[in-house]
Amino acid sequence: MDHAAYVWQRQWTPAVAAAVTDRTADFAGLRVLGLQQTAAARVETSPDLVALSTRGLPVRVVLRIEGSRPRADAAELGVAIAGIVHRWRAAGVRVGGVEVDHDCASAGLAEYAAWLPRFRAALPADLALSITALPSWLDSPADLAKLRAAADESVLQVHALDATRLALFNRADALRWTRAWQAQAPQPFRVALPAYSLRVQLAADGRPIAVDAEGGLDGSGAGARERHADPAEVAGFVRTLQNETLPVLRGLLWFRLPVQGDRRGWAPATLAAVMRGDAPVSRIALQFIDRGGGLYDLALHNPADTDARAPAQLDLPVHCGLIEGLASYRLQTGTTTLRSHDPPWMKPAATLALGFARCGPIEPARGYAPGPERAPARVPEALPKPAAKP
Repeated sequence: MDHAAYVWQRQWTPAVAAAVTDRTADFAGLRVLGLQQTAAARVETSPDLVALSTRGLPVRVVLRIEGSRPRADAAELGVAIAGIVHRWRAAGVRVGGVEVDHDCASAGLAEYAAWLPRFRAALPADLALSITALPSWLDSPADLAKLRAAADESVLQVHALDATRLALFNRADALRWTRAWQAQAPQPFRVALPAYSLRVQLAADGRPIAVDAEGGLDGSGAGARERHADPAEVAGFVRTLQNETLPVLRGLLWFRLPVQGDRRGWAPATLAAVMRGDAPVSRIALQFIDRGGGLYDLALHNPADTDARAPAQLDLPVHCGLIEGLASYRLQTGTTTLRSHDPPWMKPAATLALGFARCGPIEPARGYAPGPERAPARVPEALPKPAAKP
């Protein structure tokens, strides 16, 4: 299997361009958002074509269609994408294909299958065509077969499909869907995997009403919760695929390319390890910062170049007292244990203020390893795809 990554920004900063040229992760290609269609509104992205050309990787231009049905005119969108392809190629970018990213409702698959050939007819004949796909489409096998036959390749998304879960990815479900996708039709496919987190606000009935993805500010409200993709869980999925016989599985696509300053994207070293099927090793340490008089500030520090989940439980020495936790950590009554119901994920080199305590003499630091994350039972509802970063 080969590996490729999505570049999902509409406006490219120098950090995005630097991420494209970074070689920490061994990508075989990039899928770059080129055009976003929302009802009658159409937004073309502004990628750094010099950076894409310099990296020299094969590129597919991604057309993102919002909504459950492709209501925009197929030929008109095809002409718009063809113009983007022409401009990118003229700048030296190796554009070899187009991908349509559209979370079509299952009831609209037949209409979507009829729409795709009209869209394709407006594209240059040498471009490959791929489509993103949802596991729920497996429940409509006849329509799905027509849809897959209309494209050269499908990309099965197996993440962010359940708004009720704190985890964005479940290995058992992903394996089941991948095997079913292999069995459904002979056309080549890839699997899209998560390398990010989301912050999601739910309504009283459980529907997602606000999603924070890449932006520097959160607008989802105080009651929102972080949804994470556990690198160890995803790495286990990759290891399983490495040992399976799936003849038409061509590779893995990662959403999204690690970018410096992306608060919810994995670090490059984290993604590189998971691509190999290796779970990053946590080396988070509990630090006691001496303030004098036996008073210590407590902090967690991640010294590694990979992301790590903070431990759910921290056992302080028995001679500590007056312990106060910060963030999600609370002192367990009658103990010297701080516990969190939702321990945070920590970026490389990050330090998190944890609280304070009055203690006797303390060792400089203690190391803790995070425990496994447990996810509740799956409810097959798809999260709305986060809007591209402006």
